[in-house]
Amino acid sequence: MARMTMVMDVRRCIGCHACTVACKTENDVPLGVWRTHIRTKEVGKYPYVRRHFYQWICAQCGNCIEASENNGVGAVSRRPDGIVTVDYEKLTKGRTQKQIDKEIDAAIEACPIGAFSRNPMTGMPEKCNQCAHRVDKGLVPACVQTCLGRARIYGDASDPKSEVAKILGTNAARPAPPNDCDDPHVHYIGLDGNLVDRGALEGQVQVKTEDFVSGKIDQVVNGLGGK
Repeated sequence: MARMTMVMDVRRCIGCHACTVACKTENDVPLGVWRTHIRTKEVGKYPYVRRHFYQWICAQCGNCIEASENNGVGAVSRRPDGIVTVDYEKLTKGRTQKQIDKEIDAAIEACPIGAFSRNPMTGMPEKCNQCAHRVDKGLVPACVQTCLGRARIYGDASDPKSEVAKILGTNAARPAPPNDCDDPHVHYIGLDGNLVDRGALEGQVQVKTEDFVSGKIDQVVNGLGGK
Protein backbone atom coordinates (compact mmCIF):
# COMPACT_ATOMS: atom_id res chain seq x y z
CA MET A 1 0.00 0.00 0.00
CA ALA A 2 1.33 3.40 -0.97
CA ARG A 3 2.34 5.82 1.78
CA MET A 4 2.66 9.24 0.19
CA THR A 5 5.18 11.15 2.24
CA MET A 6 6.87 14.54 2.16
CA VAL A 7 10.41 15.05 3.39
CA MET A 8 11.51 18.56 4.33
CA ASP A 9 15.27 19.14 4.18
CA VAL A 10 15.56 22.19 6.39
CA ARG A 11 19.24 22.56 5.48
CA ARG A 12 18.31 23.43 1.90
CA CYS A 13 15.47 25.89 2.56
CA ILE A 14 16.36 29.53 1.79
CA GLY A 15 13.03 31.05 2.82
CA CYS A 16 12.10 32.23 -0.67
CA HIS A 17 8.35 31.47 -0.20
CA ALA A 18 8.04 29.98 -3.69
CA CYS A 19 6.20 27.09 -2.04
CA THR A 20 3.69 29.45 -0.41
CA VAL A 21 2.95 31.24 -3.67
CA ALA A 22 2.69 27.99 -5.65
CA CYS A 23 0.27 26.52 -3.11
CA LYS A 24 -1.97 29.58 -3.11
CA THR A 25 -2.00 29.69 -6.92
CA GLU A 26 -2.63 25.97 -7.40
CA ASN A 27 -5.38 25.69 -4.79
CA ASP A 28 -6.86 29.20 -4.94
CA VAL A 29 -6.06 29.77 -1.27
CA PRO A 30 -7.16 33.27 -0.16
CA LEU A 31 -5.19 35.78 1.84
CA GLY A 32 -5.16 35.25 5.57
CA VAL A 33 -4.90 31.46 5.50
CA TRP A 34 -2.22 29.06 4.32
CA ARG A 35 -1.93 25.44 3.39
CA THR A 36 1.82 25.81 3.66
CA HIS A 37 4.28 28.62 4.27
CA ILE A 38 7.65 29.38 5.79
CA ARG A 39 8.00 30.29 9.43
CA THR A 40 11.18 31.84 10.75
CA LYS A 41 13.19 32.23 13.90
CA GLU A 42 16.33 34.28 14.40
CA VAL A 43 18.85 33.04 16.96
CA GLY A 44 22.08 34.46 18.32
CA LYS A 45 23.37 37.97 18.89
CA TYR A 46 25.04 40.36 16.48
CA PRO A 47 27.31 39.71 14.71
CA TYR A 48 26.67 35.99 15.18
CA VAL A 49 23.05 35.82 14.07
CA ARG A 50 21.36 33.16 12.03
CA ARG A 51 17.85 32.85 10.65
CA HIS A 52 16.26 29.41 10.66
CA PHE A 53 13.48 28.51 8.24
CA TYR A 54 10.73 26.05 9.05
CA GLN A 55 8.54 24.61 6.26
CA TRP A 56 5.18 24.65 7.99
CA ILE A 57 2.54 22.33 6.55
CA CYS A 58 -0.18 19.87 7.54
CA ALA A 59 1.51 16.68 8.71
CA GLN A 60 -1.37 14.53 7.40
CA CYS A 61 -1.39 12.98 10.88
CA GLY A 62 -5.11 12.25 10.90
CA ASN A 63 -5.96 13.76 14.30
CA CYS A 64 -8.80 15.68 12.67
CA ILE A 65 -10.42 12.51 11.30
CA GLU A 66 -11.68 11.16 14.62
CA ALA A 67 -12.93 14.61 15.59
CA SER A 68 -14.84 14.84 12.31
CA GLU A 69 -16.38 11.38 12.77
CA ASN A 70 -17.38 12.03 16.40
CA ASN A 71 -18.98 15.40 15.66
CA GLY A 72 -20.59 14.87 12.29
CA VAL A 73 -20.64 12.66 9.23
CA GLY A 74 -16.90 12.06 8.95
CA ALA A 75 -16.30 14.40 6.04
CA VAL A 76 -12.59 14.36 6.88
CA SER A 77 -10.99 11.03 5.99
CA ARG A 78 -7.73 9.39 5.00
CA ARG A 79 -7.23 7.98 1.54
CA PRO A 80 -5.56 4.57 1.14
CA ASP A 81 -2.30 6.34 0.23
CA GLY A 82 -2.34 8.30 3.50
CA ILE A 83 -3.50 11.71 2.28
CA VAL A 84 -6.09 13.35 4.55
CA THR A 85 -8.86 15.07 2.57
CA VAL A 86 -12.18 16.83 3.11
CA ASP A 87 -15.30 15.68 1.25
CA TYR A 88 -17.14 18.98 0.91
CA GLU A 89 -20.26 17.41 -0.61
CA LYS A 90 -20.55 14.96 2.27
CA LEU A 91 -19.96 17.79 4.75
CA THR A 92 -22.74 20.01 3.42
CA LYS A 93 -25.37 17.85 1.68
CA GLY A 94 -28.66 17.80 3.61
CA ARG A 95 -27.14 19.36 6.71
CA THR A 96 -27.82 22.55 8.63
CA GLN A 97 -25.19 25.24 9.08
CA LYS A 98 -25.06 24.41 12.78
CA GLN A 99 -24.23 20.77 12.02
CA ILE A 100 -21.58 21.79 9.49
CA ASP A 101 -19.99 24.27 11.88
CA LYS A 102 -19.88 21.74 14.70
CA GLU A 103 -17.92 19.28 12.57
CA ILE A 104 -15.58 21.94 11.15
CA ASP A 105 -14.85 23.45 14.56
CA ALA A 106 -14.11 20.03 16.05
CA ALA A 107 -11.65 19.19 13.26
CA ILE A 108 -9.92 22.57 13.62
CA GLU A 109 -9.65 22.12 17.39
CA ALA A 110 -8.17 18.63 16.99
CA CYS A 111 -5.30 19.83 14.79
CA PRO A 112 -2.20 20.11 17.01
CA ILE A 113 -0.36 22.52 14.69
CA GLY A 114 -3.07 24.88 13.47
CA ALA A 115 -2.97 23.58 9.90
CA PHE A 116 -6.75 23.21 9.71
CA SER A 117 -8.69 26.46 9.39
CA ARG A 118 -11.67 28.13 7.75
CA ASN A 119 -11.58 29.72 4.34
CA PRO A 120 -12.60 33.34 5.08
CA MET A 121 -14.32 33.60 1.70
CA THR A 122 -16.46 30.45 1.86
CA GLY A 123 -16.47 29.46 5.53
CA MET A 124 -15.47 25.94 4.50
CA PRO A 125 -12.54 23.92 5.89
CA GLU A 126 -9.12 24.80 4.49
CA LYS A 127 -6.16 22.40 4.76
CA CYS A 128 -3.34 20.90 2.75
CA ASN A 129 -4.28 17.71 0.91
CA GLN A 130 -0.85 17.34 -0.70
CA CYS A 131 -2.41 18.52 -3.98
CA ALA A 132 -4.22 15.18 -4.26
CA HIS A 133 -5.55 16.16 -7.68
CA ARG A 134 -1.96 16.40 -8.92
CA VAL A 135 -0.82 13.23 -7.15
CA ASP A 136 -3.63 11.30 -8.87
CA LYS A 137 -2.12 12.37 -12.20
CA GLY A 138 1.36 11.22 -11.24
CA LEU A 139 2.56 14.73 -10.37
CA VAL A 140 4.11 16.05 -7.16
CA PRO A 141 2.42 18.72 -5.02
CA ALA A 142 2.77 22.29 -6.31
CA CYS A 143 5.02 23.32 -3.40
CA VAL A 144 7.43 20.48 -4.20
CA GLN A 145 7.40 21.25 -7.91
CA THR A 146 8.40 24.86 -7.36
CA CYS A 147 10.95 24.45 -4.55
CA LEU A 148 14.12 26.11 -5.86
CA GLY A 149 16.50 24.43 -3.43
CA ARG A 150 14.85 20.99 -3.57
CA ALA A 151 14.16 21.30 0.14
CA ARG A 152 10.93 19.34 -0.37
CA ILE A 153 10.96 15.77 -1.63
CA TYR A 154 7.76 13.83 -2.20
CA GLY A 155 6.89 10.25 -3.01
CA ASP A 156 5.83 6.81 -1.84
CA ALA A 157 7.79 5.91 1.28
CA SER A 158 6.64 2.29 0.99
CA ASP A 159 8.49 1.91 -2.33
CA PRO A 160 12.16 1.19 -1.53
CA LYS A 161 13.15 2.48 -4.97
CA SER A 162 11.53 5.89 -4.48
CA GLU A 163 13.67 8.95 -3.74
CA VAL A 164 11.75 9.57 -0.52
CA ALA A 165 12.41 6.04 0.78
CA LYS A 166 16.11 6.31 -0.06
CA ILE A 167 16.41 9.70 1.65
CA LEU A 168 14.63 8.48 4.79
CA GLY A 169 16.86 5.42 4.82
CA THR A 170 20.11 7.38 4.62
CA ASN A 171 19.39 10.50 6.67
CA ALA A 172 18.52 11.23 10.28
CA ALA A 173 14.95 12.33 9.67
CA ARG A 174 12.37 12.98 12.36
CA PRO A 175 8.57 13.04 12.08
CA ALA A 176 6.83 16.37 12.01
CA PRO A 177 6.52 17.84 15.50
CA PRO A 178 4.83 18.01 17.91
CA ASN A 179 4.75 14.55 19.41
CA ASP A 180 0.95 14.50 19.61
CA CYS A 181 0.65 14.08 15.84
CA ASP A 182 -0.73 10.53 15.65
CA ASP A 183 0.58 9.34 12.29
CA PRO A 184 2.53 12.10 10.48
CA HIS A 185 3.33 11.74 6.79
CA VAL A 186 5.79 14.64 6.85
CA HIS A 187 9.38 14.20 8.02
CA TYR A 188 12.20 16.71 8.58
CA ILE A 189 15.95 16.53 8.03
CA GLY A 190 18.20 18.96 9.89
CA LEU A 191 15.43 20.37 12.05
CA ASP A 192 17.00 22.73 14.57
CA GLY A 193 15.84 22.41 18.14
CA ASN A 194 14.70 26.02 18.07
CA LEU A 195 12.07 25.12 15.49
CA VAL A 196 10.40 22.30 17.38
CA ASP A 197 8.22 24.73 19.33
CA ARG A 198 5.89 25.93 16.59
CA GLY A 199 4.29 28.45 18.89
CA ALA A 200 7.58 30.35 19.14
CA LEU A 201 7.91 30.85 15.39
CA GLU A 202 7.20 34.24 13.87
CA GLY A 203 5.52 33.06 10.68
CA GLN A 204 5.72 36.20 8.52
CA VAL A 205 1.92 36.51 8.58
CA GLN A 206 0.47 38.69 5.80
CA VAL A 207 -2.86 39.42 7.48
CA LYS A 208 -4.83 37.85 10.31
CA THR A 209 -7.60 35.41 9.43
CA GLU A 210 -9.83 36.80 12.19
CA ASP A 211 -9.83 40.19 10.43
CA PHE A 212 -11.69 38.61 7.53
CA VAL A 213 -14.10 36.81 9.85
CA SER A 214 -14.89 39.98 11.78
CA GLY A 215 -15.31 42.02 8.62
CA LYS A 216 -12.39 44.33 9.39
CA ILE A 217 -10.91 43.38 6.02
CA ASP A 218 -12.93 42.31 3.00
CA GLN A 219 -11.12 40.61 0.16
CA VAL A 220 -13.39 42.06 -2.52
CA VAL A 221 -14.13 45.53 -1.14
CA ASN A 222 -10.43 46.16 -0.51
CA GLY A 223 -9.45 44.92 -3.92
CA LEU A 224 -7.83 41.76 -2.59
CA GLY A 225 -10.30 39.41 -4.22
CA GLY A 226 -11.10 41.42 -7.30
CA LYS A 227 -13.87 40.87 -9.82
